[in-house]
Amino acid sequence: MFVAKRKDGSFITLMDLKNTQELELKGDKNQGFFCPACGAEVRVKNGEIRRIHFAHVQAECRAATEPETWYHLEGKDKLYKVLQDYGATQLESFIPQTKQRADILLETDRKFAFEFQCSSINPSTLKRRTKLYESILITPIWLIGKEKLGAVDTHMKLSTFQWAFLQNHSSDSSPYLLSFCPQQSLFYYLFPTFSFSSLDTYLTYQSSKEWQLEPKLITSKNKPMYWKTKWLHHKKQWRYNYCLYKQNQQLRYYCYNKMHIPLSLFPAEIGLPVPSSYWFQTPIIQWQAWLYFDSIYKTPVSSIIHVPSIVKRFNQRIKQSFIKVKDLPLVKYGHYEDAIKEYLMLLELLGILEKESSIIYRKKKKEMPYTHLEEASVQDKQVLERILQIQEGKDI
Repeated sequence: MFVAKRKDGSFITLMDLKNTQELELKGDKNQGFFCPACGAEVRVKNGEIRRIHFAHVQAECRAATEPETWYHLEGKDKLYKVLQDYGATQLESFIPQTKQRADILLETDRKFAFEFQCSSINPSTLKRRTKLYESILITPIWLIGKEKLGAVDTHMKLSTFQWAFLQNHSSDSSPYLLSFCPQQSLFYYLFPTFSFSSLDTYLTYQSSKEWQLEPKLITSKNKPMYWKTKWLHHKKQWRYNYCLYKQNQQLRYYCYNKMHIPLSLFPAEIGLPVPSSYWFQTPIIQWQAWLYFDSIYKTPVSSIIHVPSIVKRFNQRIKQSFIKVKDLPLVKYGHYEDAIKEYLMLLELLGILEKESSIIYRKKKKEMPYTHLEEASVQDKQVLERILQIQEGKDI
């Protein structure tokens, strides 16, 4: 850490000091230093590799949430310097009301606590610490160390730890992951667009020297279409192999016994890319299959489909653990039901459903039966291309 308390109660910050000799010249080193959070004695360390910092003499800080690595120290230093352009900043500010020590506290027209996370943390701890900040009207901003995030690309595998940092701060803000790289002093904003599974996801990302509370999702008419090939490959693999896996046993039995078709020949209208699919731990084909088979497949053409009834049956599948929802403690606006609405909208675009009101659809088209897997894969391609053509025509 960079901040310590003297015996007289005043504070000293190492950010402005170059070495321990400067402390000796000021006469500070002999009077002792103490941790502002736990009160334990700390001493100055200034090695050849790690920068000058305070370290506990006896043990780790009782108020600390993660060990102080070189990367963490460097990140706090760079963040502190960058954020000074936005308002009054305090480094390693201890908050007595909640017994938390924010890496950087920023005060503009409101207060922000920046937490630069460089070690694993579970979602429940993240949620608890977030609520403590919010209880005293401080907005926490969680950043993953770029070292912990890894290489940024348009297709990534995100762990449960990384997904927990998905955040938004207003109803107009698209959820994003925020990362910071100390070496480059760069912020990375990652917007998930849709996901294959709990790990595989496609992203839009941007890097910036500036911090933004509500970064804008930049879209382009010339989107790279390589994901379409990968999406269709994944869907084909699912039909040929993944549907036989043990975790799909219940869905496989349900499909065969109730729908009277093998799961491998599920309709091409199942497994469509929707933006809010990041909410689900369950892969996209599985949760859409449960929804479609429960509420649409057996419904006769021209019959009404009631959206609240779809949601009710879907929630029952969640309670039965057939569908699992991610724990996203930092997403303040949005709900997993948004993915259901987006999926129904795609079915409307495809002419399967017709919307009559906000809660009523009418089934307009019967599903095409398939006799073999190649025929199903051809339909997968045609359905996806149809969606893309319609969306491009509407400039979505």
